[in-house]
Amino acid sequence: MSTKITIEIDAKHEAMVRRALAMAEEMEQLALSAPDGTVFDACEEAVIEKGRRLHAQMLGEAVARRVEAAEKKGRRSEPAPADARKRTAGRKTGG
Repeated sequence: MSTKITIEIDAKHEAMVRRALAMAEEMEQLALSAPDGTVFDACEEAVIEKGRRLHAQMLGEAVARRVEAAEKKGRRSEPAPADARKRTAGRKTGG
């Protein structure tokens, strides 16, 4: 019987964690089923392929969250031109 633990994660990371755990389980099964002498090569090939996909998904989700956050803030305000003829500083007091 295996020991189980419970962890708390932010809901937005749930899918990512599930994919990572599924990938780990796939690697374990692949290692157990690969013929003798081919375990490392089989696992390495699979982890490179699946790892790239996982990283691409993680990157896409991170960028999507950034876009969502920027959209919630609204458009950036335009810079207001300053009138160069007017002084903005007060007079210095000679004391």
